[in-house]
Amino acid sequence: MLPEENGDQVAWFLASHSGFATLPWREAWAAGVGGDSPASADGSEEALLLTPARHGTDGFFIAVLRRGD
Repeated sequence: MLPEENGDQVAWFLASHSGFATLPWREAWAAGVGGDSPASADGSEEALLLTPARHGTDGFFIAVLRRGD
């Protein structure tokens, strides 16, 4: 749930792999889960952070990456 475990890792990966980009997680949520998506605990639209305090779940981090054409 810490930035260095999640968002910072995604940023490092993207900086190291120019052929990849993030996709909005809400699109993946709609396609895979359906229904209303929760708000990310950190307000991000690029990745989803779920926390025990805000969402009543274990801590989860979801980022959707896609290799470009």
